[in-house]
Amino acid sequence: MTDHERLSTIQSYAWTLELLGEALVQHDEMLECEHNPRLSFRNTAGIHQAIQIISRLASEQCGKVMSQREQSPAD
Repeated sequence: MTDHERLSTIQSYAWTLELLGEALVQHDEMLECEHNPRLSFRNTAGIHQAIQIISRLASEQCGKVMSQREQSPAD
């Protein structure tokens, strides 16, 4: 995988994290306004777990890009 492909993957992960974070914010706002939330605790926990997994994957890809940058000679 090239650096460009890795960076594109990281960008996709970041966008997904943003969407998941927004879902949690909306859920919190809904809990403040309604007595019958649409997302269950189980769904909220699933979103949180997805955020953790995607963050780890993004971190791994960043590490690969950084290690390749350190190994390649400076231009």
